[in-house]
This record gives sequence, structure tokens and C-alpha cells, in this order.
Amino acid sequence: MKLLIIAGEVSGDNHGGNLVAELKKQNPNIELSGIGGDQMIQHGFEAIYHIRQMAFLGVGEIIKHLPFIRKVFRTLVNHAKNVKPDAVVLIDYPGFNLRFAKAINKLGIPVIYYISPQLWAWGKRRVKKIKKYVDKMLVVFPFEVDFYEKYGIKAEYVGHPLVDEYHDVVSPKRVHETGEKVLGLLPGSRKHEIEQLLPDMLETTKILYDQKKINKAIIAKVENIPDEKYTSLICTDYSFIELFTGSIPEFYNQIDIAVVKSGTSTLETAYFQVPFIIVYRVSKLTWFLGNLLVKLDSIGLANIVAGKKVAEELLQNDFTPNKAAELISDLLKPEINKEKREELKIVQDKLGEQGASKRTAESILEYVERCNTS
Repeated sequence: MKLLIIAGEVSGDNHGGNLVAELKKQNPNIELSGIGGDQMIQHGFEAIYHIRQMAFLGVGEIIKHLPFIRKVFRTLVNHAKNVKPDAVVLIDYPGFNLRFAKAINKLGIPVIYYISPQLWAWGKRRVKKIKKYVDKMLVVFPFEVDFYEKYGIKAEYVGHPLVDEYHDVVSPKRVHETGEKVLGLLPGSRKHEIEQLLPDMLETTKILYDQKKINKAIIAKVENIPDEKYTSLICTDYSFIELFTGSIPEFYNQIDIAVVKSGTSTLETAYFQVPFIIVYRVSKLTWFLGNLLVKLDSIGLANIVAGKKVAEELLQNDFTPNKAAELISDLLKPEINKEKREELKIVQDKLGEQGASKRTAESILEYVERCNTS
């Protein structure tokens, strides 16, 4: 059996890594290739392109790299024609993957979408593409089943892979149990995001340190970003700030509070019951276009999943070091910190039980085998 898998981002690689491991476990002879990162590669995936080559954010970045994106697209379509995979598995990454689904559909190859694009946020115009070009939808939130049902699309809920990764390693500290207060900074997984957000995150940290609200801060480094991208922004005045290169559980289990870029990391932070604020900033053009499409009260995934605002959001010009420091100061108060950690348990409950990657692999293999025998 051969599968072509497309995961174009760090979060997709993390979830894809677990999926690849399960697919290999259930079918040791399966051949897996496409776009992925180190997590997928270490489990036997052949990366035609690495996720670090695909990390674009915003309209300007995408336009700048259009020739390369088109080259990748053509290469993978030709690869599908030559290899003739039994199915294509798309993991999130909708800008590329929905166009790719159309091209693959024309080749008569089954298309499976794992981790749905957030169509419930970005208007509804892309639902027609899902209905037309995707053969099977595997979703990670229960409410997505109801969403797709309204449009005549049958979606299968498999659970969220974050639970598989972290269920047994969540061990949150309490701010009142130690004299040292540690702030965690998660500026994102793309160079552009780090350039946009980390300087003001660092300034926020300096304010809190000078006010003796925190003792130190640690920055969550992602694999596809070189150390220099972070360290070049950390001046000598920031000697109390460290670049953290350990595991995600080690990172979350030692921090009292966090400043988190909007995205999957907000879900991780909430799952580890770490009180946090959400920050986000893109170009004016991207923000303008986004406001025309997004129809949500909150953009933070943790808030959307919780069904209420469990973390404050500072977006665009609202994200200033002074505002962020003020919100963090409140969340560092022991009684508020404790209450917020209890409140964040709602996200754990919403994400369900373990076994998402196993169920996803089983569903993919069963579907492909059924297609091959029909």
C-alpha cells in the first residue's frame, strides 16, 4: 500500500508523526511519502519536501514565494501520477491542500482529509470544495461533525492527537508552590511570526522582570527555526531569558504563565492548564482580508474549543508590552492562577479520550482497503 501525505506546518508534522507511526505499526510494509518534517521522517516517512521549506505566513509571504509553491505543487502532482498512491492524506494546511485535493481528484485517487481546515471560522465558501474533492473527512473536534452534516458531508470524529501525545505527561506546577515564577514565551513556528511577535514578547518580559513579578522566562524553540533567529533578538539586558530546546511537556510543566501566539499552541497551553494570554499580529493587508472572512468572536483555538474566553486575546495594535504585562501580572496572583488552571480543565474534557492516532490510522487503512476491493 502507498499513501501520499501532505503536512505543511509544524503542528501538522507533530500530528502526522503519530499517524505515520500508527500506520507503520498496523501495516509495516506501507510506503509513505510527501511533505512532512522530522517527526514524520523519524517514523519512516519519505519527505519529498520538508516543512521548513513551506513556512509562509500572510498574503505578502505567499505572493513572494508563489513560483516555489507552484513548483512544489507540480512536483507532487507528477509524483502522484508516477507512483499511483492508493490514497492521498491531507493534514490541515488548507491553502495548499484544498487546491491539491482538486488536482488529485481529477486523477481518480481517493482523497482523505485529516484535521479539517477551520471552515467554521473562515466563512463557508470552502465547504463546496470539501464536498466536491474530498472522499473522507476525519475531524478532531466533535462539533465539526455537526458542522459538516449541515452541508451534506459525512465526517468521522477520531479524537484529538494532542491527547495521545500529552495525556500521561501533564503535571502542572502551581504558582504558589514555589518562590520562582517562570514565564513561557511561544512566538510561533515560522520566522515571520517570530520577527513580528518575539520583540514585544521580550519587552513584556523585561517589564515583568523589572517589577519583580517573574524570576525568569523561557522561549519555546521549534525545530525548523535556527537558534540564531531567537538569540539575535535577545540583547544583554535579557540575561534572565533562556532559549528552551527540551520537550514540550518539560516546557509546559515548569512555567507558571505564558504568552502564546494564536494557533495550535493555544490548545497545547490550555491542555497543560497553564494560564496564558493570546497574541497575534500580521500585515495590515492580511488582517484586512482576514476580517472580511473570519466570523468569530475569538480567534484563539483554545477559546473556540472551550466555547468561552479562557484566555484574553491581544490582536494587532492591541498587543503592546504594557497591556500584555498588565494581564500577565493579574494571572500571576496565586488565587487567580489557581482558578484559571481549574477553568482550563474544560479544554481537556472537550478534547476527549486517548487513541486518536490509532483510530485515524485504522480508518484510513480500512477505507483504502475497501476502495481497492470495490
